[in-house]
Amino acid sequence: MTHESPETLEDGPDESLRGQAQDRVAEALSELSDVSDCPEGVQACASFTPADVDFESDAWISRLVDVQGWLHFDDDLSDNDREAFIFSIARSLSFAPVAGGVEEENGVARLTGDAMERLAARAEVATRLKDEFLAELTAVGGTYASGTATWVSRWETEGDDEDVTPAEPVTAKADVWHIFQLTKKKLNLTPSYQRGDVWRTGDRQKLIESILRGIPLPSIILLRKAGAEPDDVVDGKQRLTAILRFVGKHPAAVARVAEADKSNPEAGFLDKFQNDYPKFRTAWKAYMGEPLTTKLEDDYYFPFRLRDDKSGVLVGKDLEQLRGKYYTQIKGHTIQVADQEVTVEELFEGAPDYKVPVIEYTKASQRQIHEVFNLYNKQGMHLNAEEIRNAVFHDVELTRAILVAAGDASASAQVADIAPSLVQVSGIGELGKTLADYGFGEARYRRTKVLGWIIAALVNDSGSKLLPSTARHTDDLLKRVQDNPSHPLRKTAILADLFILVSKAASLHAAYDELWPERFRGDGKSGRWQDLQLVGTLLGVAIATAYAPLTVEEQLEAHAEGIREAALSRWTRPSKTQTRTQWDFIARIAAGVVEELGIDISLASEQIRSNYGSSGVESLLASRILPKGV
Repeated sequence: MTHESPETLEDGPDESLRGQAQDRVAEALSELSDVSDCPEGVQACASFTPADVDFESDAWISRLVDVQGWLHFDDDLSDNDREAFIFSIARSLSFAPVAGGVEEENGVARLTGDAMERLAARAEVATRLKDEFLAELTAVGGTYASGTATWVSRWETEGDDEDVTPAEPVTAKADVWHIFQLTKKKLNLTPSYQRGDVWRTGDRQKLIESILRGIPLPSIILLRKAGAEPDDVVDGKQRLTAILRFVGKHPAAVARVAEADKSNPEAGFLDKFQNDYPKFRTAWKAYMGEPLTTKLEDDYYFPFRLRDDKSGVLVGKDLEQLRGKYYTQIKGHTIQVADQEVTVEELFEGAPDYKVPVIEYTKASQRQIHEVFNLYNKQGMHLNAEEIRNAVFHDVELTRAILVAAGDASASAQVADIAPSLVQVSGIGELGKTLADYGFGEARYRRTKVLGWIIAALVNDSGSKLLPSTARHTDDLLKRVQDNPSHPLRKTAILADLFILVSKAASLHAAYDELWPERFRGDGKSGRWQDLQLVGTLLGVAIATAYAPLTVEEQLEAHAEGIREAALSRWTRPSKTQTRTQWDFIARIAAGVVEELGIDISLASEQIRSNYGSSGVESLLASRILPKGV
């Protein structure tokens, strides 16, 4: 008879799961060590193998310390002693109370199975975001600064387990539709949270070429509306716009052609548009007096031709004949798609085997969509915080006002239709231009992110809690406005006044450009601003403007030398990009600007609270990291 060792007797399902989690941690940490290029503030280390991450000894602790920068914890892990280290990991993994992530084995502290599972999950996220950082770094125009900004932004969208939306049944169905079901369905392509048309002609051509080659498309996400209202296009707007334009069924184009046909019946616009688009173009120039340039066709949502590229992807006898043609010219051509012989017209307007996946929400709340968006993010769709936010809180005018003021709303949309409160704000368009001049482009709502960050820091009181990540702090403000029908920022006059304040502050900030040395703004070479420096300085000017709107310009001029000196010597960007150090840096800059202007920041905060119902200044000041013993 054999005798099992005590260790074998004690091993059960829990220990087996712990062992699996430890294996995942070892694999992920080893992968994180094998990188020479790191985000700013993350230190490279000597590479090691999974076998070096030994959980039978304390060797795994040293390996975790080596790569902790990649895990983007809010604080450095404690290195005082083993027990302090274990508790600091549990704290960093958001166990509350911290002891909930720690247990004792033979009188020695160790992570619980749940904590080890969380560590494994975070380490795996870190490896994925590491790959995204390296991809950004090697992209055309990629830099360590842009890669770091992307990396930090992606961490902010990940969230922690305790912040996940409570699980609720989702009323939705997944199906596959023929293309004609999408082109003939009444759809709202421009819900208020959607971006304008950002694809270029080349992007649209590539999509149509993919369809012609039988390549499956990603899911289109629709939100069914009540009654006869068109369904909202939640995700897939660019793809749908490309398809509708190519086949000549975009609602804006159809309406324009119908109007022209009614005014000029002899031109035969409608028939030519549907059956011979090149002849339509000729007739349009003759009767309407304007040649249809690519720009004009984009503005009118008229069809576009396929690429005439002999080295392109349309190869083979069937596809080569489609190059450089419009849809009306190739409708009758036969091609092979999904092992089926069909005409191009049957592909787009019939019922072939080729179909498009569609997720259709019915009775879904914005919060449920938010939850699903987060799941998509973690499965590789990579929607960023601003894209998610604009969908989840699109019913809040403050959200839409930020989008408009940042210059990220559709260019064809009317301000009165999206954010009526901004109609009263003269020169609101200058705010987005100012952010653009500072180097914040249109990509992925970057200007919207910065503006939302500033407004949330200005008016959102987090209470006694430490400020969360940028994304969560902005979301918290919008959620408060969304959940409270009597919130001051639901009132048109107050909302308008807030954007008047921010617009004026941005204008003053830009006018006194000499205050902000290039070395302080960013790398000192391009002169472009980095997020933290811009948010901190703009916040400082905004706080001062709220308290002294009539004299702040004179004060800026009088105290320019002191502000510039502080920017050069005292406001040094932190080497680490953790949430706490980011807020500390922003708070020091904002408070420093106000102090240099000779304004009592507590009185300015009272004025902000009086104007907008709340102030975020105290929360901001509380986020400063004070020296030990203070």
